Amino acid sequence: MHDHPISYHGLDHIVLRVSDITRTLDFYTRILGMHLERIIEDLPLYQVRCGRHLIDLQVLPPGTTLPAAGERGFDHVCLLIKGDFPAIVQHLQAEGVTITFGPVELYGATGFGTSVYILDPDGHTLELKADHAVYPLRTTAKDAFAALTRPPVTPRATGA
Repeated sequence: MHDHPISYHGLDHIVLRVSDITRTLDFYTRILGMHLERIIEDLPLYQVRCGRHLIDLQVLPPGTTLPAAGERGFDHVCLLIKGDFPAIVQHLQAEGVTITFGPVELYGATGFGTSVYILDPDGHTLELKADHAVYPLRTTAKDAFAALTRPPVTPRATGA
């Protein structure tokens, strides 16, 4: 490990550009259950509380449009969630939210957990992820024990 003057402990906020703030606030507050915390009127920027973090919703200037989803410079944002996962999925479906993938077990910063991918009103992909596996995994003893450890690591030069 090398010494570096910067260390990290997480993300503070993300900024998403949006086209219709009324529709977007309904999605993030009513459907996803976040809280509108601050409005910076002259930008215009709306901040919604997402746990310890913020999602800033930056309204596009009149007459401008968002690039296509694949041309925005990022693929998706993953949000850690708590709650009854099947009830959450049922809620999203009842609200007509587009689920593009999942539920599925995926690896992330908290290890494996159950995720579902959804689209917000502007087509931004959000991954809603529980920090644990929600559904039971059916496996064999051989596969279960093989999954307890990582494959061997072969040290190699990093070029740094």
